[in-house]
Amino acid sequence: CKDSCVVAINISGLGVGGWLGPELLKLHSLKELNFLVPGALMPHDGRDVSFNNIAGEIPPTLPPNVEYLNLAANKFEGNIPPSLPYLHSLKYLNLSYNKLSGIVGDVFVNMESLVTMDLSFNSFDGDLPRSFSSLNNLHYLYLQHNEFTGSVILLADLPLVALNIENNHFSGYVPGTFEFISELRIDGNHFQPGFKPSSSSFSRTIHSPPPAHHPRPPSPPPPSPAVKQNSKRGPKPLQPFVSYASLHSPSHHRKSHSRVTAAAIASVVCTMFALFIVGLVLKSRKGGTCGPKSTADNIKSLPANLEGVPKANEVLNSWSSLMNGHDTSSSNNDSIIPGRVPKRKSCAKTSKNLAPAKQFLAVDIMAATRNFNEECLIGEGFTGRVYRGDFPDGQLLAIKKINMIDLSLSEQDELMDILGNMSRLKHPNISSLVGYCVEFGHCVLLYEYAENGSLEDLLFSAATRSRALSWKARMKIALGVTYALEYIHLMCSPPFAHGNIKATNILLDAQLMPYLSHCGLAKFSHFVSATRMDSEALSGAKGYAAPEANGSGTDIIKADIYSFGVILLVLLTGQKAFDSSRGPNDQFLVDWASPHLHDLNSLGRITDPRIRGSMPPKAISALGNIILLCIKQSPDSRPPMKVITDKLVKLVESNTIHKLEADAQDPSFITTRPYFEPSSTVSQGATESCISR
Repeated sequence: CKDSCVVAINISGLGVGGWLGPELLKLHSLKELNFLVPGALMPHDGRDVSFNNIAGEIPPTLPPNVEYLNLAANKFEGNIPPSLPYLHSLKYLNLSYNKLSGIVGDVFVNMESLVTMDLSFNSFDGDLPRSFSSLNNLHYLYLQHNEFTGSVILLADLPLVALNIENNHFSGYVPGTFEFISELRIDGNHFQPGFKPSSSSFSRTIHSPPPAHHPRPPSPPPPSPAVKQNSKRGPKPLQPFVSYASLHSPSHHRKSHSRVTAAAIASVVCTMFALFIVGLVLKSRKGGTCGPKSTADNIKSLPANLEGVPKANEVLNSWSSLMNGHDTSSSNNDSIIPGRVPKRKSCAKTSKNLAPAKQFLAVDIMAATRNFNEECLIGEGFTGRVYRGDFPDGQLLAIKKINMIDLSLSEQDELMDILGNMSRLKHPNISSLVGYCVEFGHCVLLYEYAENGSLEDLLFSAATRSRALSWKARMKIALGVTYALEYIHLMCSPPFAHGNIKATNILLDAQLMPYLSHCGLAKFSHFVSATRMDSEALSGAKGYAAPEANGSGTDIIKADIYSFGVILLVLLTGQKAFDSSRGPNDQFLVDWASPHLHDLNSLGRITDPRIRGSMPPKAISALGNIILLCIKQSPDSRPPMKVITDKLVKLVESNTIHKLEADAQDPSFITTRPYFEPSSTVSQGATESCISR
């Protein structure tokens, strides 16, 4: 303690058992939390090494100012908590030798202070989260003995001094920048032989040689678990944490610097030649002095070794036609000249406004969506259709196309400003804008793909309706959305509202981590004809709208809070925000449910019968009170998002320790029984709704 404040907790080696409770969040001065035995022998075969017996899940909220967090060698289960990005001061994180599992969420944003991270000897699987690439100060990373898959390209540009990724299922090429990592272990994976130089590794190889010395690990020394010893050197005594000097890169993965340099030079020459050819074509299109103007014949006379590359006029014709919804299968592509495009080829503003996002080519997007094939269609909204895109490198993205030809230049400028702000949003519960393409008067946005689709899909689609999201999973989704809204309402500069919160805009990954999508894009819904959507979809969107939404001077931040209250109602009742099968006065969920929110017995009757038995009565009552705050008719009576978040966190934490066995066994779904009608005591509107389903 220091000045009556707890600054460090060290219970390593005491054999402490039980659970971690929510009280840790109150320790604002806590800097160090250590549950590991110092100097204990850490076996390298992956067997039980628990030197404490703390079990259960890591609490969803952790001390906000902690710098050193060591929970290694316990019995923690579940996954990494979504509150990790709020630990801005965290320098050292060790979760090794536990029973953590599942896909690691994209929770490593805003963690510029993190220097050392150890997730080894768990059961994590899936690809590495994209936010790994933002850990700009990470020097020591240990991921060995997990089930990770996919590429490690996200680690290519990190300033790593030590990296151990042994005994996973990584594949592809090893980035060329890994050659400069002093202590590297990559055995036990499925890598292609050798290192593959990339554009980022070229600059690092040619222009900036590896530094003569690397920064030392933070104090105390980072406890990297022992790794498999090199059999040629003979066995070494077991050590609790092997020093960094004992880590070596396998020799068969090393190449000489001369070979890397030669490959770099060859690639640079090829790139310069390709740019020269492209420059000639572009200049000829502009009427320059390097040759005649471009024609269809000129394009067809390119060298034969470019046969596999689509002609520029074919790309343009297909792109423009497909973006406008026309079929290009019977069109004569060779008759279209690249110069014949709509007058407004591109937005008035340049792509520099979207600096954090990657610029994609139209031809790559068309290939990934099979020319926007209907089989790839996964959704449709006011602003355009959304397609699934499969890219050659294995990347899976959601691709939203927006037709911008009918927008004025000022509207295009406004859109580019919105997209620029969207690309800079970095939060684990906001769907990231990965890339964009603005070509020939059209705009395409590329987002991270959500394996479980939207909340609307998961609750109401025929494929998943027989399985009920558990109470715990529903609260996890609600809490994630509150974090996202609190971020855009209070932490962004300037703050802004979402403006279109609904179940279809809440996306869910394989672990049911929620992602709020289309932040800010709702402002452009009035530029898109509403007749493109059916009346049921339009009414469904209105089911989330605040009463004052159509009036002038609407406080859209308070309107967001109302819409979030409807989301909570959807999660509680399992009913749609709008359902025409309910009675005339009960088609909107708020109208149907409001009379029941003031009485606990009545509230229990409108609770989704698939989860009613798993929800503690106090939790139902607390959630009902939160909903009532959100859906107040007067915007001024609705509390700010911070208040809603705090109340929801308190609700979740008060029910975390007393978990039901069903939830512990199945964190996503608690039952496979079919949906059934509630008892006859529920209002007639509710009965009609359930029967009609």
